[in-house]
Amino acid sequence: MGFLDVFSLLILLGLILGAVCLILLLAYTPGAIARKRRSPWAEAVNIAGWVGILVFPIWILALAAAFIRPRTGEGAAIAISEAETAELAATISSISERLNNLENGLRTVLPKVVPSRAEGA
Repeated sequence: MGFLDVFSLLILLGLILGAVCLILLLAYTPGAIARKRRSPWAEAVNIAGWVGILVFPIWILALAAAFIRPRTGEGAAIAISEAETAELAATISSISERLNNLENGLRTVLPKVVPSRAEGA
């Protein structure tokens, strides 16, 4: 066995290893997305992702289901903690304050063009 034979064998093994890693990553992806989005079907999507490697249309359905949030039932409500709620409220108030400052600034610069909220839209 010469150097080129060994080198080509190493390249072939690297390509095979890369393909296996890609297949495993594709199988893992729908379940990881469903868990991250707190889907009520996360475990089913995970299993469908792994089975979908053998039957590709199932993998496509698992990937689609990973992004779907039900409109009613236990999965419809997004569970957020008190800290996240407080952070969202602070962000909303900050944005509202910035918007009011921007509107007031525009009213001073362009008093006739920008109507106030009291006048109606």
